[in-house]
Amino acid sequence: MTPNMKTMTPRELAEHLRALKASTEQDLDELLTDLLVHSYPTKLIQNS
Repeated sequence: MTPNMKTMTPRELAEHLRALKASTEQDLDELLTDLLVHSYPTKLIQNS
C-alpha cells in the first residue's frame, strides 16, 4: 500500500456495495468515482 492512502474499513466497503446494488445505471459513475477518490485521494498517489 502506498503511504498516505486511506484504508477503507469493512463497514465502509459494505455500505458502498449496498449502494452499488441499489443504484441506477446513472448513479454507478458517481459511486465509482467516490470509491476511487476514497482509495486514491490525490493525483500523486493515483500516478504511483
